[in-house]
This record gives sequence, structure tokens and C-alpha cells, in this order.
Amino acid sequence: MARLIPDEGQSLALVALFSGVASGVALKAIGPMPSGEAIALRSAVAFVMIAVIVLARRRSTARQIGPRGMMRAGLDAVAALTFSLAIFEIPLSLLASIHATLPVLSVILSGVVLKERLRPGNWAALALACGGTLLILQPGLAFSPLGVGLALVSTLAYAFRDVTTRRLPPQTDTFRIALVSLVMIGAVAAALPSGGAWVWPGLTDSALITLAALGFVGANVLIIAALRRSELSRIAPLRYTSVLWSLAFDAALWGYLPDLAGACGIALILAAGALQLQTSSTDLSKDMT
Repeated sequence: MARLIPDEGQSLALVALFSGVASGVALKAIGPMPSGEAIALRSAVAFVMIAVIVLARRRSTARQIGPRGMMRAGLDAVAALTFSLAIFEIPLSLLASIHATLPVLSVILSGVVLKERLRPGNWAALALACGGTLLILQPGLAFSPLGVGLALVSTLAYAFRDVTTRRLPPQTDTFRIALVSLVMIGAVAAALPSGGAWVWPGLTDSALITLAALGFVGANVLIIAALRRSELSRIAPLRYTSVLWSLAFDAALWGYLPDLAGACGIALILAAGALQLQTSSTDLSKDMT
């Protein structure tokens, strides 16, 4: 019988995923402010937070970034920026549902690039996830084709980022990678057309930006730690929890519930996640015996 008790990497991943959703919720809740400004300010605050961590642990032997670290930072910047922009275009639950195809993409890429084991259950999950995504695109396009396009780009970039993370040398400093990524995100976001002058954030928006930065830092740093402790095929299925959290936040804060097509698509994607989690858990049980 498959054991579903999470290992250390999976536990870190669950916290990272919730932090990412919380960061998106805080960013979406910010008042009338150009999206580029909101993203740039969040990146600046997150940069300061991580810089403090780097300075506090300056005696650490992990100082290297290297070519793979730079590649990881670039992919993360593309993924995070397009994801953040999509937050302002489509409901968070639809965005999370499109991103729910990421586990399938990550696992398939891990099999092709990292030679990790793939099972028939992985391919069956891929079929379910693709069907669910097609259903979700219909209500997504009704909101914003641009938002859907941004969500798809960020999903693909995150999948390649995860594979790159698994190939980082042990001495790579993940905090410095996060700093490089934040500089890239902030610079591009600040250069985006704002349609007007920047708005000085009030007390509430400042608190939301700080909360978004905290969530972003937690998601970025913890997912790196998780992916360096567990196989990608064991981490990827846990990303489906983001759909449930996003649905709850959308309903509670913005009163949005998906229509029938969107709900069926989400159900198919969650079924794909359950199947993939069961496949990964079965592999774990075999490894332990």
C-alpha cells in the first residue's frame, strides 16, 4: 500500500506553494496602482529581505552561482514576471488551474532531461491534465486572452526552471540566485508602460506589498530547498494544492466561482494530480522496501 506521508522535501514544498498563493493574493488585493509598479515594489522589498539573509550568513561556503545558477535565475524571472502580470488579468483560481499543468510538464521533462523514472500513471495524468486545461481555457479567454497567454508562458518557464534547479551543483548559493532573479524581475517590471504616473502606496498597500514580498521570498527559497531534497516527480504533484487554495481565496475575497466548463476542467486537473501523486507514492513505497 502506498504511503502518503510527506518527506522533508515535500513538506517544504507545501509551505512554499501556500506562500506563493498568499503572495499572489496580496498582490492582486493592492489598490489602484500600475501592475508594473506593484511588481517592482514587491521585488524591491523581497530583494532587501533576501539580502539581509545573505549578509547574515556571509561565512557560508555556498557562494557560487555559476552558469546553471544564472540560467535558473533567468527562467525564474521570466516565470515570476509573467505569472505576476497574469494575476491582474484573470482570476487567481483560473491562473492556478492553468499552472496545474506544471507538475505534468515538470515530471515529463525530468524523465527526458534528468532520466528520472516515468510510469504509465504519469502519461495518464498528462492526458487528464491536457483535457482539463482545454476546458479551463474557455472561461480564461473570456476574461483576457493576454492573461491566458501570460499564464501559459509562465507555466513553461517554471517547468524548465524546476528541471534546472535539480541540476544545480551542491555548492550553489540559492539565496544569491534569488537575488539575481529579483533584480531581473524588478528592472523589467519598472520599465513596463504604466499608463500614467506611479502611485505612492498608502499604509494598506504598503502592508500588502510587504506581505506579497514575504510570500514571494518564502515560495522562492523553500521550493529550491525542496527540489534539492526530493525527486521532481515527488514534488510536482503537490502543486495541485495551489488550485484549492486559490479557489478558496477567489470565492472568499472576490466572489468568483468558475463556470461549469471551468469547474470540469479543474476537476480533471485535480484528478490528474491525484493519479500522479499516487504513482509517485507507489514508487516511494517500492524504494523503501
